[in-house]
Parts: sequence; structure tokens; C-alpha cells
Amino acid sequence: MVWEIHAINRSSLFITKLKENIAWLIVVIAFPFFFLGGPDATSNNLYGALWDCGHIVFFIALVFALNRKIDLTRWQFALFTLLAVFVGGGLIEVIQSHTGRDGNWNDLLRNLSGTCVGLFWLRPPSLSIWIGRLAALAFLIPSLSVVFFEAWYQYHAMKKFPLLAGFESKIELYAQKPTATLSPEFHSQGYYSLQLNLTKDRYSGISFERLFNDWSGYKQLGFDIYNPSTLPLAMVLRVNDIAHEKAGWVDADRFNQQFHINPGWNHLIFSMDDIQKGPAKRLMDLSQVSLIVIYASQLPEARTIYLDNLRLE
Repeated sequence: MVWEIHAINRSSLFITKLKENIAWLIVVIAFPFFFLGGPDATSNNLYGALWDCGHIVFFIALVFALNRKIDLTRWQFALFTLLAVFVGGGLIEVIQSHTGRDGNWNDLLRNLSGTCVGLFWLRPPSLSIWIGRLAALAFLIPSLSVVFFEAWYQYHAMKKFPLLAGFESKIELYAQKPTATLSPEFHSQGYYSLQLNLTKDRYSGISFERLFNDWSGYKQLGFDIYNPSTLPLAMVLRVNDIAHEKAGWVDADRFNQQFHINPGWNHLIFSMDDIQKGPAKRLMDLSQVSLIVIYASQLPEARTIYLDNLRLE
């Protein structure tokens, strides 16, 4: 009986030590990435969302690692740890803003959320502790929901490619402006189109950033627009690649072409050769297309159009 108790104690100690070592391993490996690497303006949105969640994982691991040295189940030490994370995390964001990376205060919220999750899970369970655990998990919802919706969007996009946007699912409106809604009134494929309410702003339209960006092997880009008005409308198609964004968004370094839409349905086709030759001093990299914008400029009055069947052929 005594031998069994000792065996259980040794096993429990081994598991505890293993958890501590794993936690320290995560901390040591992850810490340099606060200052090195990471997504930039041209990175995949899902990659960026997952990278942001790394803050949460790091601080949960840090709490578990430190608990072997400091008794973080004591509220005085727990409060001190939260204060240290707040000050230290804030300093990290300030340093990042001066080292070529953007300081992001949402990261500080993720740091504190991860710390709270770790602190509440260290304490013995009780009603108040479970309330604290649930509250800490609730603070993770914004970050985790971004990962979920980005993953859902990319899965949906992968299934329908080379159809870039068919507007048959609300996920296609993820992160779009409220001036864009799905409509069953006019459509050239499926059951819905995108109802786009154009304003009198300097630029009014829609952009598509979450693209499958390898267009090599395709001959043309097409889309359909229904104009319910009796008046024609001038619009612009813009396409650019990742190199354009990294070069500072120079106007002459992308494809821009004006087109006109007449009353009723307009079936528009743009040659991939023309798109590739859009930049003035180079060829666009069709394997790294990153943005499509369809817009009107300085309209004298608000207009409504219906966009459908944005596709590669």
C-alpha cells in the first residue's frame, strides 16, 4: 500500500515536471517571435489570425512555467503577475512600433487574456474560480472567432475556385462594408448576387483581398454587373500583386482600367495578358495577385448595382 502511494506520488511529480518543461520550452521558443518574423500587410489573413493567437498560448505557458518558482495561486502574486504582463506587454508593443513592426494593442489584450486563463486554471476549482475561468475564456472569443471565420472563408473559397466570388453564402461578405449585401433580385449564376450601394464618396465600391492568388494558367478575368438604372455608369477595375503592395502602392505599378456599364446586364471580360502588363515598368506576377477593387469615383448621386460571377477563365 505504501509502495503504491509512493508510485502515485512519483508519477504525479513526473507529470507535473513534464508540464513545467513543456511550458518552459514553449516560452523559450516563442519569445524571439515577439520581435522577429510574423505577418505583414500582404500575409494570408488566416496566418495572421493564428499568429495573433500565439500571444495567448505564450502567456498561458509562461504562467504554468513560473508557477513552479512562484506560488501564483496566491492572489497577491497573481495580481503582481497581471500588472507585470500589462507593463511588459505594453513595452513590447512600444518597442515593436520602433523596430519596423506595428504596435498592436489588441496583442496586449491577448497577453492579459492568456495570463488570466493560466492563473484561473492553476487554482483549485470552486464556484468563483469557475466563474473566473469562464470570464477569462470569454475574452478569448474575439481572437478565436477571427480564426474560425478566416478558416471558414478560405475553405469556402477553395471549394469554388476558380470562381472567386459567386455570392451564394454570407461568408463571402466577411469583413466587407455594410454597403454590400446579398440579393436574390438579380443574378447571373446561382440564386444571389451582391447588391452594392455606391455612394458619392471619392471612391465607392468593393475590394476583394482574401483571394486565391495564383492566377497563372488562366486567360481572363470576368464578372457580371446588372445596372437597374436607365443611366449608364463609369467604373474602374483595379488589380495588383503582392510586389505592388511591398513597393508602396505606386499608381503606375498596377492594372487600372475604366469600363462602362449600360442599363441591364453587362458581361465583362478582361484579358489576363492586359492585366499582367498593367504595371508600367514590369510584368505583374500572376502567381501572387493580392487585390481586386471594383469602384466608381465621385458619383453625382448614389447608385445601386448588382455584381455576380467574379471568376477566372
